[in-house]
Amino acid sequence: MHILHPIIALFKPDHNRIKTSRFKMENQDKKRLLIIDAALKRFAHYGLAKTTMTEIAKDIAFSKALLYYYFPDKLSLYVSVIEHMMHTISRDLLKSVEKTSTATEGILVILQKRQAFIQKYYNLIEYTQMIGPELPEALYEKFTRAREFELKIILGLLVKGNNTGEFLIEDPQFTTEIFVEAISGIHFNILNRAKNIFPGKEQFKLIFTKEKKFAEIFLAGLKLVK
Repeated sequence: MHILHPIIALFKPDHNRIKTSRFKMENQDKKRLLIIDAALKRFAHYGLAKTTMTEIAKDIAFSKALLYYYFPDKLSLYVSVIEHMMHTISRDLLKSVEKTSTATEGILVILQKRQAFIQKYYNLIEYTQMIGPELPEALYEKFTRAREFELKIILGLLVKGNNTGEFLIEDPQFTTEIFVEAISGIHFNILNRAKNIFPGKEQFKLIFTKEKKFAEIFLAGLKLVK
């Protein structure tokens, strides 16, 4: 027997152990996603303040101890829910924009999707408005990334419009920033005037109508005069 055989055997991969470890990790990932999905439904319906970890655990027949194994507190779970939701929305948004034929059409689709998302998940994102500018660092990082994604996708559409002759823009980056800030201003201006805690369908309809009209006027000003 070769003298190195016992040493080589020590480093030979244990396939059964690898399979067991992989299965365990996949199972943990599934449980984590189950918790996030259940929390998303609760947060979206009742908001963060009115949702408890006990209720989330009960919804999926998990123990509270198991919940706290994956998420040490409700805020860490909330941050994971926000991240998961943003990934889902980003994928949906990109697919929808890819189906459009012009930059103008793409931007209008973004506004429609953006408004539908805010309306659907208003209770979920309400927490960030309640605590004001002092967002926890983890949340601030998620929302910063979301804003950067929005700026990037709109910038890409404006550049596309420039390249195809649809627009004539000297500074697409600066133009994108102006557009996004103006759109956000319309949204928050209407919501801040609302007397009820949760905006009604009419208010959301008004927000989208004004955003769409502004976008049409703004984008028309960027088009080449023929």
